[in-house]
Amino acid sequence: MKETRFKDTEVGRIPVDWEVKPLAEVGTFSKGAGISRAEASSGNIPAIRYGEIYTCHNDYIKSFHSFISKNVADTSARIFDGDILFAASGETKEDIGKCVAYTDDKIAFAGGDIIILHSNRERFDSKFCGYALNAKYIVLQKSQRGQGDAVVHIVPRDLATIAFAFPPKSEQTRIAAALSNVDALISELGKLIEKKRAIKQGAMQQLLTGKKRLKGFTQSQSYYQTEIGRIPNDWEIKKVNDIADNYTGLTYSPDNVSDFGTLVLRSSNIQDCTLCFIDNVFVDMVAPSRAIAHEGDVLICVRNGSPALIGKCAYITQNADGMAFGAFMTVLRATHIDQKFLYYIWQDVHTQKQIHETFGATINQITAKDFDRILIALPTNRDEQSAIASILSSMDEEISALETKRNKYTAIKQGMMQQLLTGKIRLVETAIKTNATSANVHFRRSVLAAEIADRLCEEPTFGHVKMEKILFLTERLCHIDIGSHYHRDAAGPYDNRALRSIDSQLKRQKWFEVRRTEKGNRYAPMQNRGKHKTYFEKYYSDVLPTFDKIIDTFKTHNTERCEIVATLYSAWEDLLHSNKSFTDAEIVNEVLNNWHESKKRISQDRWLSAIQWMREHGFAPDVRHNESRK
Repeated sequence: MKETRFKDTEVGRIPVDWEVKPLAEVGTFSKGAGISRAEASSGNIPAIRYGEIYTCHNDYIKSFHSFISKNVADTSARIFDGDILFAASGETKEDIGKCVAYTDDKIAFAGGDIIILHSNRERFDSKFCGYALNAKYIVLQKSQRGQGDAVVHIVPRDLATIAFAFPPKSEQTRIAAALSNVDALISELGKLIEKKRAIKQGAMQQLLTGKKRLKGFTQSQSYYQTEIGRIPNDWEIKKVNDIADNYTGLTYSPDNVSDFGTLVLRSSNIQDCTLCFIDNVFVDMVAPSRAIAHEGDVLICVRNGSPALIGKCAYITQNADGMAFGAFMTVLRATHIDQKFLYYIWQDVHTQKQIHETFGATINQITAKDFDRILIALPTNRDEQSAIASILSSMDEEISALETKRNKYTAIKQGMMQQLLTGKIRLVETAIKTNATSANVHFRRSVLAAEIADRLCEEPTFGHVKMEKILFLTERLCHIDIGSHYHRDAAGPYDNRALRSIDSQLKRQKWFEVRRTEKGNRYAPMQNRGKHKTYFEKYYSDVLPTFDKIIDTFKTHNTERCEIVATLYSAWEDLLHSNKSFTDAEIVNEVLNNWHESKKRISQDRWLSAIQWMREHGFAPDVRHNESRK
């Protein structure tokens, strides 16, 4: 392997074949136009507001959270594939100018307080720019240019002076692909965590109310009505003070706070019902025994300026045994109940509802007397309490393991960014495979795309997204494999890597090139247009009737219609893989709830109507296709 040589620049040491340019030479700047909170939900046209850059996106836009009407769009700023969006306002100089790349050709708009960098796509990979312009050395430059105290601002002329280091475009693309692969893994873990949390929440609602009984604890099949709802006849209602003792925390003054000493657990040390130690306070005093937590205690926030935080809790583990807790906290120590069951019953919606009914509008707190008014339902059999707690605890352990895994990959990504975006680690170009079948599949894919472009490039509805949907439907309905790997995404089924490979192949063969227009990315003919047809007949003559039908059917359909059919086909196909019976409503539910939030912009009736249309026109997945893809 050839050793990388480095050079010293104004942004530090970088490889000798990298360049440093001010952002003014990366592209041109423009500004977004105001989109109010009310306007952000006024229609179905995707848009992004500056606050969402901080809260909803990292590095590049994967989905939209705002949708505006045509009237609002007419006065807003259009964004294009390859644009980089910077937040022009923020709370701190460290965060100012956070940016995201837009890597789609779907029509979308940017709101006010957003600075748009229209990058030169011939030289710059937009996804790479999204990652690189959030790198530490860039963040430092942005913070130095931020103006203001309470609200920090940055302006285009200052962004334009930022020094940006970048490799040749082919290496940019490889770096972006490596980082986005890790992002995809992190995202999938996040979705799995949320799914597991929802499952646990459902289990709690069933198990902690006796609606679902565990095997071996079903002596009673009847229920009776109580102050807090229906419970099994062999369960009972107890006041919190009857089954646990409560202890108040340590009172200290700002003068007692020090850099070391006694760690005091506070509200900020509880996150998602778990102890965390990211905002620790130490005091130079010894806590009394009543303010010392023991393993098995339930730590509870009983006073806070925010009503929403009252009642949140965490279980004191062995690692936290012997730690002090503050005056705005209380611990519950089980006396006549399984200690872990107490922890879970405190999280139950019925308990939390009572908690928030106890304190008034002016003082956000739970007093010692309030504990005597809070009622809980519990099995009289202590073993059943333990069994319920054990199941819920196992769920927590599974979620915790997934969160640890996600945190691990998040840390890996940060390390990769630090190394890849400075050239300390280089990604070499993968050698072309000599295997004829492997090498040929990409060429065959580009031949198919060339035929689609040849037939549809003159149509006003045809562009990048529609190309991908028709490719997907052709692969599925013609039962061919051209090496694509589709993902569930905003406009999915989605394989961005395959599409970019196709675009590169089409241009290399001088069949078609992609040009950016006001209507998105369009396929423009080149001098060798039509010279792919010999290969097309060779590879695809046996599926020509089905292919012709696809082209003729969707030729005049708009992009959204193609997206609806392709999405339904993919979800439908996945359900066929499960070998379970399902209804049309369940196909739609799969799309709306297990795909992407943006799918919800389309009404349920339109999805159901499209399913019927697919059956009538022969575009529904069949068993043969399902079996062929296993």
